[in-house]
Amino acid sequence: GFSALVGFLIVFRTSQAYHRFEDGVTHIHRMQAEWFDACAAVIAFCKMSQASSKATMEFQHTLIRLFSVLHAVALAEIEDCNSDELHEVKAFKYELVDVEGLDAVTLSEVQRSRSKVELVYQWIQQLIITNIDNNVLRVPAPILSRSFQELASGMVQFHEAVKISTIPFPFPYAQSCECLLMVHWFL
Repeated sequence: GFSALVGFLIVFRTSQAYHRFEDGVTHIHRMQAEWFDACAAVIAFCKMSQASSKATMEFQHTLIRLFSVLHAVALAEIEDCNSDELHEVKAFKYELVDVEGLDAVTLSEVQRSRSKVELVYQWIQQLIITNIDNNVLRVPAPILSRSFQELASGMVQFHEAVKISTIPFPFPYAQSCECLLMVHWFL
């Protein structure tokens, strides 16, 4: 009887842990897919640009750099690292797409920010809006809004992954499992 109860609790806890892992991985992959789709669509919209090719290329390069930084800071926030030292965060060691193309002020703002993901996300939105006015993005608003929707969906997936990363397994349940395992070990 008691061994069956302990076995059931272990199987249930393992199942819950696997489910959380699977959900976390799913949210990260969806985040990546949504942001890739948003970036790819905005780059494709540049085909209709009426701005100079230099302005269009500058916009495309900046957009891709910002998406690269967005992904890196998102993975860093999801990473379960208790250190405030940036050099200890594994996600900040990933290679970025031409990060030297961003100015030093931008990079220092990201480094100092407490909300890195939200900051870069906002910069991407502002970059897109700014380049509507200067004719780099000459696409109807309903079509362009799809890119904003994909960008926002990626943020939802990001926040779901952060939730899994930051909310631990319920403490009372974990402690009761450990106590029952200790009792079982002594018996």
